[in-house]
Amino acid sequence: MSAEERVAPVARAWQDPALWRVWAAQAGIGVALGGLLVVDIFLIELAAGWVTVYGIAPAAVAVPALLGGAARAVLVAAIEETLFRGVLLGYLLRPLGLPVAVTGSALAFALVHSWNAGATWLALVNLAAAGGLFALAYLVGRGLALPIGLHAAWNLVEGSVFGFPVSGNVRDSLLRVATAGPEWATGGAFGPEGGLVGLKAIVVIALVLWAGRRYVPVPLQPAVAGKCAGSGEPPAPGHEAADGRTKGMST
Repeated sequence: MSAEERVAPVARAWQDPALWRVWAAQAGIGVALGGLLVVDIFLIELAAGWVTVYGIAPAAVAVPALLGGAARAVLVAAIEETLFRGVLLGYLLRPLGLPVAVTGSALAFALVHSWNAGATWLALVNLAAAGGLFALAYLVGRGLALPIGLHAAWNLVEGSVFGFPVSGNVRDSLLRVATAGPEWATGGAFGPEGGLVGLKAIVVIALVLWAGRRYVPVPLQPAVAGKCAGSGEPPAPGHEAADGRTKGMST
């Protein structure tokens, strides 16, 4: 098969409105799950008295924080999900199998963040768990839209809305908060990714995603990123073959 023949189906896929609708729906589901994850953390810490909201930032601070935070969250999520899920997981999948591919990509994701300020062994465990959650989203959605939406919303809501540190990075936010409590629970200066409350939220969202996997619309064709990585089609757990071009969404 020539290079032109290999590229043509991918080019046609990008022009398919049905595929874009599936990606948009997946991104929306990811955003909802990412927001829910951080709300879970916030409510637990609020109930425990470990976080106090003492105000709302003025518009001159809040608007740039939200807009800039959204742009940064989407950019970081797109880059990291493409590298760790679309490329690395996809590359490892065929020769090593699903468990090793997921584990390897999750550990690599954690390792890259080990240089962040305030990283601890618990933070690395949690980041590996987060990598596993993103891998699950990639496999369920058969592509990058779902994990990018989840990852971006997590970073945006955590850092730019609620004012928590994001893996050791502090930024302006809509809410002005003060945090306390044991670091093993809250993550301290590293943020929720460094504590057991964050780990609990990751597990909850993973269970929610797994339980609802049959309701996530998926493209019938394999993800573009997976094909580009030479990995073959990522398996989508819980989905049966469907007639037509997509499953879970009308064309």
